[in-house]
Amino acid sequence: MNNMRFDSSKEYKIAKKMAEREVLYWQSRGKDGYLPALEEIIKDKNIISENSLGVIEIPIKKIKGTYYASRKSAFAKNFMPLLEEDSEFAIKWMNLFEAQQEEGIRDAIVAYEYLNKFYVMEGNKRTSVLKYLDSPSIMANVKRLIPKYDEMDINIRIYYEFLEFYEKTKINMIWFKREGGFKELEKILIDYVEKNNENPKEFFNFLEKSIYWDFRKIYHELNGEKLPITTGEAFLFYLKKYGIEKNLMHKNLKPKIRMLIKELENIYIEERKNILQEVFTSLIKIPTEKQLKIAFIYRNYINESTWVQSHENGRIYIENKFGDKISTYFVENVKKEESYNLIKDLINQEYNLIITTSYDYMDSTYKAAIEFPNIKFLNCAGYKSYRNLSVYFGRIYQPKFLTGLIAGAITKKNKIGYIAPYPLPLFVRSLNAFALGVKVVNPYAKILIKWTKKWMDHDIEIQKTNELINEDIDILVTNMDSLVPQKIADKKNILSIGYNVISDNLTSKTYIASAYWEWGRFYKKIVGRLLENKWSVTTSKNLEDLKKYWYGMNKGVVKLYKNSKLIPGQTLRIVEAMEELIKNNNFDIFSGPIINNNNKIIVDKDESILDEDLLKMNWYLNNIEGELEKVIFSTDKKY
Repeated sequence: MNNMRFDSSKEYKIAKKMAEREVLYWQSRGKDGYLPALEEIIKDKNIISENSLGVIEIPIKKIKGTYYASRKSAFAKNFMPLLEEDSEFAIKWMNLFEAQQEEGIRDAIVAYEYLNKFYVMEGNKRTSVLKYLDSPSIMANVKRLIPKYDEMDINIRIYYEFLEFYEKTKINMIWFKREGGFKELEKILIDYVEKNNENPKEFFNFLEKSIYWDFRKIYHELNGEKLPITTGEAFLFYLKKYGIEKNLMHKNLKPKIRMLIKELENIYIEERKNILQEVFTSLIKIPTEKQLKIAFIYRNYINESTWVQSHENGRIYIENKFGDKISTYFVENVKKEESYNLIKDLINQEYNLIITTSYDYMDSTYKAAIEFPNIKFLNCAGYKSYRNLSVYFGRIYQPKFLTGLIAGAITKKNKIGYIAPYPLPLFVRSLNAFALGVKVVNPYAKILIKWTKKWMDHDIEIQKTNELINEDIDILVTNMDSLVPQKIADKKNILSIGYNVISDNLTSKTYIASAYWEWGRFYKKIVGRLLENKWSVTTSKNLEDLKKYWYGMNKGVVKLYKNSKLIPGQTLRIVEAMEELIKNNNFDIFSGPIINNNNKIIVDKDESILDEDLLKMNWYLNNIEGELEKVIFSTDKKY
C-alpha cells in the first residue's frame, strides 16, 4: 500500500470518518443514518411503467441511495463508506479511487430514477468515490420508474411537470419545489431557441452542462443554498432578470449572482418577517378596530344555483352576526379562467379575506396565496393549501347516505336515477354514500348514474334527466345546482331527492328529501377567529387536518331535509335513528364490508375507509350502473 502513487488508504480513512459522523448526526435525531434503499421506498407505491433512458450523464448530487436494502448498511446517508479498512470492500474502494485519479472511472453505473432522484443498482462504490471527490456527474445506464399520477400529491404533480420538460429538453439537473417552474423555464428556453435559430438539442445540452453548471458552482460558492429555494428556482429567477448569456465570463457572472442572492435574501427575509409578525400578533392578541373586509366569489348567479345560494346564505348570516365589524362583498357568475384576475382586483380593493366557493377556483386561489402572502384565503372543496390559504368542505355524504335509506325503502321498481355534474371524487363520494344507504334497506335496488360534465347547463340536464326517466325509474336523485331535474321529475309524477333545497313548495307532491348545507356556522367560526387575530390553516394533507376540513352533521354544517308527508312513518323512524348515530359519531357510513362494481373488496369487515382515501375516492359501489366514468381531478378534462 505504501508504494501506491496516491495514498488511497488515507483517503478511505477520511471518507469513513465522514460516514461515521453522518450516521451519528442522523441517529442523534432519531433517524436512520444509512443509505436509503429504493426497493423499500417503492414497496407500497403504484409504479405504472419502467422506461429505459439508456446511458446518460446524471448529476452526482441527485444520486440519493442504493437499490437493494441489503447494501444500504455499507454506506452512510452521504454515500461515504462504513466498512473496516482491511475489508475486501475497502480495498476495492481504494482501487477505484486510484483509477479515478489516474485515468477516470469510465464504466457506467446502473441506476433507477424515481421522482428525479437516482438509486444505484450496480456501481455503489464508484458512486461513493466520485461523491467523495465532489465530481459533478457520472455516466449511468438509467431506468426510470414512473409512479401513477396522483393529483393529491404535490411531489407527483411536480414530477409529471418535470417529465414533460425532460421529454422536450433532456435536462435533468434542474429541479423545482413549486408547481409551474418547469413550464416557466421551458417557455424561456423555447423562446430563446426560436428567436436565435439555435439547434434545440445542442443548446439544451450547452445550457445544462455549461450555463447552468457555471451558475450553480458560483451560487454555491457564495452560499446561495442557504436560501429556502432550489438552485433551479434561483437559476430561473436569474434568467428572468438577466436573460440567457451564452458567452458570459466567470468574472462577470459572479457579481451578478452575488446581486441576485442579495435580492432573493431580501425577498425571503421580508417573507419571514411577515410570518413572524403574524405569529407574534396571534400570540399577543392585539385588539384591532380595523374592519375585516371579506369577498366571496361565486361560480354561478345566486338565483339560479342552490350551491351558490347556500354560500350566500352563509354570507348574510355572518353579516348579521358581526355587524359593522366586517363588510362583505360578492361577485357572481365568475368563470374559472377569470378567477385569478378577479382575485387580484379584490386584493387591490383591500379585501383581506377572500373566499372562493368552488373546486374550480382551487388553482387560481393557490397561485394568488403564494403571490400575496399577507392576504387570507379560503377555498371550498379544494385540497391545495398554503400558509395563508385554508381549504374546507363538509361531510355532505352523511345526509346523502340518509337520503339513500329513504330512496331504498320507497322505491317500488328498484330503479333509482341519479344525475350529477362531474365524476370528481367529491361527487363520487356522495354517490357511493347514497348507494350504501340504498343497499342497507334494499339489496335489490340499482342506481343509474348520468354525468352532465357541466356545473350548470339546462339543456344537458333536461337531456340526461329524460334519459333516466326513459329507463323506467321511479325516483330521481339530483346532485345538480339547478332545479331543472326536480321540475321535470315532478311533471312526470316521479319522486325526487334534491340538493340544497329545503322546501317542498315548488314540487310538493313529489319532493321527498334533500342533503343541504348551512355554511353560516362555519363562516362564523372562521371570521370570529380572524377578528381575534387568530388564523390556522386547514390542509388536506394529514388525518388530523382532515377532521377539521370535513365538518359533519355533528357540527350542523351539513343537514338532512325530510318531507314527512311523503315518507312512511317506519322509514322516518329508521332514518332518524341513523341520523342520531351519525351525529354522535357512533356510525361510520364507509365501514366494511364494501365491494365495488368490479367485485373487488374495498373495505374489509370491521374496518373503515380513512379520510385521506375518502378524499380521492375513485371507485363505484356494486349497486351502481350507467355512466361509470373514470374519476377525474380537474374540470379541465376533455371528454
